[in-house]
Amino acid sequence: MTNDVERINAIKEAIQLSSDRWRQRFPLLANKDLIGLSVFSASITGILISAAAYLNGALSAIVCILIVAFLTSLLHELEHDLIHRQYFKKNKFMHNLMMLGVWLFRPGTINPWIRRHLHFLHHKTSGTERDIEEIGIGNGQRYSALRWLIMSDPFAGNIAKVISGNESKKIIHVIRIIAAYFPFGVASAIIFYAFMGFHGTNAISQFAGLSIEWSATTLAYMEFINPLFVILIAPHYLRSFCIIFISSNMHYYGNVDSVLKQTQVLNAWYFLPFQLFCFNFGSTHGIHHFVVGEPFYIRQLTAKDAHKAMRENGVPFNDIGTFKRKNRYPVNN
Repeated sequence: MTNDVERINAIKEAIQLSSDRWRQRFPLLANKDLIGLSVFSASITGILISAAAYLNGALSAIVCILIVAFLTSLLHELEHDLIHRQYFKKNKFMHNLMMLGVWLFRPGTINPWIRRHLHFLHHKTSGTERDIEEIGIGNGQRYSALRWLIMSDPFAGNIAKVISGNESKKIIHVIRIIAAYFPFGVASAIIFYAFMGFHGTNAISQFAGLSIEWSATTLAYMEFINPLFVILIAPHYLRSFCIIFISSNMHYYGNVDSVLKQTQVLNAWYFLPFQLFCFNFGSTHGIHHFVVGEPFYIRQLTAKDAHKAMRENGVPFNDIGTFKRKNRYPVNN
């Protein structure tokens, strides 16, 4: 293979052949609507059961957070597939119902209908300064306090980036960010920082030997905020950080002039704690850039064949240097 076009075609062919073999072996895989709705229903049911178990004292807070974070990683993959209209393409009611559902149970995320426009732009401009979606989660930025904030909380981080930057019309940009996350993302941020502020203040005061008398109204609010934090908000921030850390580093920014150079594969053992809460995204998302029209569960099945073809045709694997290069594609590849 002497050029990118030939290498890209070879990778696409290997992925499509593998996909065809899996569908021939398991015909049920062709029923995308059924599978998508089943994953959607099972994930939400699991979240509700975990919430009920926690509220009734049958499940600890940490276990509830971990379970919900994992289940919402499935909802994240479903949202991505829905953005590409993989499920209920001809049934707008069911399609939009699922879009709303994956947003409600991942409340800190951007409006998925807005994300659809950003994501399509991402595929057209991946690795360039026009890729708003990836830049919005830290891709291409040096590892500073600001990037860590963006990866931990894109809503607050991008507002901080606008305010601290040199761009004009800062108020308009901030309003756009708030509008994109309104209402669930804004509410989630308020709940998260209220929880951290309340309990952080209590911890500092106790350490300093001081006593704080909170108002009855504040305590009443916290009775609502505390369980909501465990059931939905903390799982969101855990899952979100994992997917953003992986995504912003497995996508390249700069020196990108073809699909071959847009992504790498992150599948080393030390990424497993992150992969657990983003459904193996670092290992399989690069496959999506070569063959866009496949649901997430197919990528899990074709990964072995896809990785073989990707490695043979120059796609980087576990390129840790990306952290130092601000995610620029390595020029020696």
